[in-house]
Amino acid sequence: MIRVDIETIVMAAGPHPSLIVLRERETSESNEAPLRALSIQTGSFEAAALSQGIDGKNPGRPITHDFTVNAVKELGAKIARVEISHMETPVFFANVIILDQNGKEHAVDARPSDALAFAVRVNAPIYVEDDIMNRAGTFSYQTDTNDEAEQQKFDEFVHTLSPDDF
Repeated sequence: MIRVDIETIVMAAGPHPSLIVLRERETSESNEAPLRALSIQTGSFEAAALSQGIDGKNPGRPITHDFTVNAVKELGAKIARVEISHMETPVFFANVIILDQNGKEHAVDARPSDALAFAVRVNAPIYVEDDIMNRAGTFSYQTDTNDEAEQQKFDEFVHTLSPDDF
């Protein structure tokens, strides 16, 4: 299993699917190979629920994901991690791994969008099966480094623009 983070959520309107992009985490033994990313299609409501969990916005009343997380906590269990476990193109399957009061793990089948919405609400780690990343992943060239010189160069360029340039 490969540890991933949510890189971005692309919200779409109308009949078009939204996208959740998961990016492989850099490891300390990471070589110079680009990191892999996995895009998962989802509906706009599911993408919004995930985004809401990331933003930490309180909707006033709990939505289904908040309710489920609260129920798991009330029962003395916790969401330990989320796993994107297999795929049958173009459908991805996930498990929410719940740790009960006795320390026993229970894998509960879930849609990836729901599993990810739970994970962001409890800060649980997210994993993708290596075979899925190899078959359906792409390379992500985005890095977490903040190239200050590049930003300064762009800022200087923007200040040279005038309305006539458009």
